[in-house]
Amino acid sequence: MTYLVVGLDQSSFAPWHENIRADDVASARQIAFARAQARGIQLVVAAVIGPNSTVLADPAQAPAVWSQAA
Repeated sequence: MTYLVVGLDQSSFAPWHENIRADDVASARQIAFARAQARGIQLVVAAVIGPNSTVLADPAQAPAVWSQAA
């Protein structure tokens, strides 16, 4: 699947985006970091966008849902 990863360079605040072909969101994010780092960019990812312009949450950063006892 192809994802659009958007973010910015932490040191210059310059915008960054690239299409990444990966199996899942976490892999797309990791590939984006590696590609940016190879170009000397300290990438901060703002969003990973999937099919139909859907912004996808990174499973590792999804908030935990706490149940409340009555």
